[in-house]
Amino acid sequence: MRSAEYVADIAPYFTQRPIIAVNSAPTSFNPYVHGARGLFSAMVFVYHVYHSGLPTLPIVRGSFLETIILDSMKFGVELFFGISGFVIVGALARTASMKAFLWDRIARIYPTLWASLLAITLMALVAGRPLPPMGDWIANFVTPPPFFDIPMVHPAAWSLGYEMTFYALCAAAWWMRGQGIRWWLWIAGAAGATLMILFPRSILMAAGVMIAAGLARPLWMDRLARYPLPMLLLFLLAWRMIDMAAGGRIRLMSPLHADFGQWIMLLPAILISGIIGGIALLGIERGHGAIGRTLRSPAMQWLGTISYSFYLWHPICMAVVKFGLTRGGFIDHLGMWSQAVFFILSLPVALILSHWSQIWLENHATRWLRGLAAPRRAAAIAPAPAGADTLRDCP
Repeated sequence: MRSAEYVADIAPYFTQRPIIAVNSAPTSFNPYVHGARGLFSAMVFVYHVYHSGLPTLPIVRGSFLETIILDSMKFGVELFFGISGFVIVGALARTASMKAFLWDRIARIYPTLWASLLAITLMALVAGRPLPPMGDWIANFVTPPPFFDIPMVHPAAWSLGYEMTFYALCAAAWWMRGQGIRWWLWIAGAAGATLMILFPRSILMAAGVMIAAGLARPLWMDRLARYPLPMLLLFLLAWRMIDMAAGGRIRLMSPLHADFGQWIMLLPAILISGIIGGIALLGIERGHGAIGRTLRSPAMQWLGTISYSFYLWHPICMAVVKFGLTRGGFIDHLGMWSQAVFFILSLPVALILSHWSQIWLENHATRWLRGLAAPRRAAAIAPAPAGADTLRDCP
């Protein structure tokens, strides 16, 4: 089934009286969404530089720049979740079966993850650093769902548990649809809403799905989407305010962990922030404003291509650079410039490694793994549009 047929199939389940009918389905490649991957991965990189613990300039310490802007960069991960929701509609529409879809996701996620986990493990053994117990260490390689409290070997890999849980939910929904279960979409929606309540950081996944499916929405959302950059900044500010209200622990702002009264009070703000973030993503998807022109630039397109590898490899590169700066005694000489030099040295190392990781792990290894299942499903899979690269549809 092609994407347009899929949108036409599911739209009536959401609304019988659309305010705005959006009938165009997502193409396999959207340059604005692709460039946004690069932007969001860069945001996470900046956040990790800021949280390196190295001395920084006085203008940064304790300022609005530090407490609001730099700390909000970590929410690039939530925006990545929105992209995952966006691309999943097309990925499902092109898939031959639930098993084929899940295998595609595994082949896409695991090669780079496994390589980075092995690299961290080797570094820990050489440095004499402790690792989680063997069972927990092995569990890291299968990206456990977020409701399992597993110590993370890779500091950034927690988000992949969210991703794989989301993919499993989508696969289950697609399977129910294929079985002719009448209320499959409502069941999937209820399960998704439950997961978002339990784990609010995933809220933009739903927004991404709704955008990609072209579902009806109020006119005011489309009007606000013409200004994606202000909406993006407003989302980051709102999410940071929620994070501060949660004591800097937004990942625990859930009825599973937080005080129930505090969670109830913050729930409306979480929902409103999710709507704001969804509008920002809608504007980005349509290429509105200056941010649209920036995301189409060659630099952002390249960064979007390597964004998944960059997301997983940059903490490792930063650890090596920081170790060198510390052991070499450079921190004492650099003083307040340490963090800036750390940024300058870490960035090219991470970009170069990510470039080759994208070629050999994301491209070659993933294609090889997908090819293992290709003979059994080749006849059932409709060809993607010429030039489309479905390897680009991940976190």
